[in-house]
Amino acid sequence: MSQLEPRNSKHETSSDELRLLEWANVLLSHKLLIIFLGFLGAGVAYGLCKTARPFFTAEATILPNREAEQRSLEKLWGLNIARGTEDMLDVFTTTLVSSYYMELLHSDSLLRPLMERQWGNGETLAQMFKLREKSYVTIAQQTLASLRKSVVKLRQDRSTGMISILCTTPDPGVSAEMANSLVEGLKKFLMAQRTTDTSRLVSEADQKTSEAESALKLADNALENFDRHNKNTTTPDLITKRQQLQREIELQKETWLKMKTTVAILRVSEKQKEELILVIQPAEIPWKKSWPPTMLATLGSGMFGGLLAVMLAFVRHGIRSLAERGAPGYAEFVQNMRSLNHWLPGVILLLPKESRRRPARRPDAGKAADISRPTADAEPAATPADPPPEDEENDS
Repeated sequence: MSQLEPRNSKHETSSDELRLLEWANVLLSHKLLIIFLGFLGAGVAYGLCKTARPFFTAEATILPNREAEQRSLEKLWGLNIARGTEDMLDVFTTTLVSSYYMELLHSDSLLRPLMERQWGNGETLAQMFKLREKSYVTIAQQTLASLRKSVVKLRQDRSTGMISILCTTPDPGVSAEMANSLVEGLKKFLMAQRTTDTSRLVSEADQKTSEAESALKLADNALENFDRHNKNTTTPDLITKRQQLQREIELQKETWLKMKTTVAILRVSEKQKEELILVIQPAEIPWKKSWPPTMLATLGSGMFGGLLAVMLAFVRHGIRSLAERGAPGYAEFVQNMRSLNHWLPGVILLLPKESRRRPARRPDAGKAADISRPTADAEPAATPADPPPEDEENDS
């Protein structure tokens, strides 16, 4: 058995080499088809890209402040991130902040004033997007939907935290103007939100400070009343009671001091004009279209046409192999292909040349068959007369 193994391995190697050579011959014999379909696909894609309506994308880059990130997490998502633990949740917070800014950019409070202030309630944008008036929705609503769906997008770099605002329109100037306007609107919105939140926090802190001050006065009055009524008495229970009242005064005083400090810090931050986002790169007018991607579409369509030609070449080679072997059912397959050619012209080209031709019928063949076939009413052919007997011949 050990002597047969090398022979089997050599036989397998030779069969693999023959198969590779056969495949190479198939590709070489169909090289014109492969080249033609490849160039045809590339040419069609190139023509479509050149005649299609171009779109231009303008990009503005901003860097959010960590205070804005903390506020977005605490306000929108109900999270309370402790100081010093921000680095442990970088990926999680980045995703949430990205979603927060995406909701802001797609909100009516940013898009509608921008649309009405610069483009007259969306008429110019509606013409640009080729929108039509409908009975159940207005042009402004359609424009806002188009802005949310395909025009305004956001991309965030997880390593640096920078956010890119992308605006795509058929007009490069409009794309840049829209991106910069969204950045300015976002800055104003965040600043107004910060002022509102700070005012609310100051109001709540003032109320809590007043409550702490009232509690401190009550504790002081309780200690004064206790000392007035127990001036000459020094029992252990009274001493313990007085110590409890003193601790209550200290706690209320500490709470009051904390609230006063909080109010002072909030009033200072309310007067600060520090921006919550930093503009790293404003949007510039793009001169290179972002859609359609001519180079990518041309290469992809050319490769697709070449692969389609290779597939057709191997299919044709398989059909030719069936014809050469005289596989059973091949004649029926040819008939089916001819029937299919009526619906898909050109499919019959997959068949070999010999199979494409219909067998010619000789016009005299039918007549000859009819003449040679005997009929029921025809008289039988005359047979030659039997020779006379020998005796009669001799008498004559």
